Amino acid sequence: MRRIAVCLLLLVPVVAAGCGSHGSTTESTPATSTQAQAPTTLTVFRVRNGDLHAESVTVPHTRAVATASLGALGLSGGVTIADGTARVDAPAATADQVAEIVYTLTQFPSVQRVDVGGRAGLTRADVASYAPPILIEAPADGAKVPRSFHVSGSASVFEATLVVELVVDGKVALRKTVTASEGAPSRGTFDAVLRAPGPGSARVVAFSPSAENGEPQHQVGAPVTVVS
Repeated sequence: MRRIAVCLLLLVPVVAAGCGSHGSTTESTPATSTQAQAPTTLTVFRVRNGDLHAESVTVPHTRAVATASLGALGLSGGVTIADGTARVDAPAATADQVAEIVYTLTQFPSVQRVDVGGRAGLTRADVASYAPPILIEAPADGAKVPRSFHVSGSASVFEATLVVELVVDGKVALRKTVTASEGAPSRGTFDAVLRAPGPGSARVVAFSPSAENGEPQHQVGAPVTVVS
């Protein structure tokens, strides 16, 4: 009997650890494995000169990608995700930081809204003033890409028309005209597939051609490394 009682007592913490609220997740980093694991590559959105830009960052291996993304932005506040809402413990976040947090967290399928900085239910529409006329979301600045890769993002440009280029060694290696899902003043999404001539450094460029003379307008770019 004494042996059975001891076994039952040992089971109690295991059962308790499995209990908790349903539909809510507080991100935590799993216990460190004795086997080395590859770093995790994430995309974060930073405000530079008043505009959001996607940036590729590498962090130690983790499955807590939302927490790691906020850490890469220099924010130490925790994040809890439940029912499509990410609640971020950053009550003193500035307007720039709120825009960075909202854009960064809503890239994940489990997050549709963000509570942060004393505001609730924020979406990308609430920080739209930080989105430039053309925003390349993938590949992010500094990303490593295969020879054939997608260029995607959002744009608010005349007649929904933009040009996407791959520039190698200062020369245009590939150019495509792309139509966004909506034109200005609305904001639409776009997606194009580019194929690099070979591995090495390159730059993805996107712009809206002027209706008057075709000159590039609202030009943005993202440096990438083609790896295969």
